[in-house]
Amino acid sequence: MSDIRHLMEFRKGFHNTGFSDIPSLNLAYKHLYSGNHEEAERRFREILRDDPMDDEAMAGLAVCVAEDGGKFLTAEKLARKAVQLGNKSAAGYIALGYVNLRGGRLEDGYRYLMKAKHLAPKDPRVHTGFALYDQERPPVISDLSRLHPVNRALGGARAYLDSPTHRAFALFVVTSGLFLAGTMLT
Repeated sequence: MSDIRHLMEFRKGFHNTGFSDIPSLNLAYKHLYSGNHEEAERRFREILRDDPMDDEAMAGLAVCVAEDGGKFLTAEKLARKAVQLGNKSAAGYIALGYVNLRGGRLEDGYRYLMKAKHLAPKDPRVHTGFALYDQERPPVISDLSRLHPVNRALGGARAYLDSPTHRAFALFVVTSGLFLAGTMLT
């Protein structure tokens, strides 16, 4: 099973839905998810030969290059080109997020995935990227296993506080608690 498909199942987000109306693009993604990166890359290149302005195929090719060859700079250039080709499409941002996460730049990868999530919140590829982010991100307490109950609880709190709205709410609760404690003590 491919790492990508495994990550999608890890986040319980694997669906056999099509990503496009173009059957050849769906077939290329099917090969990518099954772990056949060479065939997926070949199919993405064929699509780009027919239509060099296809942002979905360019993004898929970027993921193939990063996944199979580990050529992160080339993959990043391809993903940036996909963003330029379809700036209202999430595909390029998903590819940029995935390439950055694979290359070890977690914060950049997370930022691009959040941009993709705003553009296409129900896209299963976004969930794949977040699953990779969860896997690459170090545990809260590095001396404990990632599966230790304390790390799982603190990791959930950390994930909850990633949202600016949740952080503001937590700050409000802490400030209110300190104010009430100070009022009761005087």
